[in-house]
Amino acid sequence: MAAGAGILVVHGFAVREGRNKWACCFELRLRLERSEALLYRGEVHGCSFVSEHAARLAACEAGEREARRRVAAGLAQSYTSACGEPGLHKQ
Repeated sequence: MAAGAGILVVHGFAVREGRNKWACCFELRLRLERSEALLYRGEVHGCSFVSEHAARLAACEAGEREARRRVAAGLAQSYTSACGEPGLHKQ
């Protein structure tokens, strides 16, 4: 891995909420050379699953969507910062 580069890791997991009822949760982590930092922890609300496997799959999918959304927002923010205010043209 190049110095200063990191990998975004999505970790989906299930949490038992009762008999035959699982909630799905996820974490977004930034893996660097020797460490891993927690960036975001989320849960899919309004859903419960009858198997741990189904909850884990749903958690991974939700985590991937959240990761894409956050990366896109970060890229848009860095583009706006690099270009200055929208509507202004630099010469």
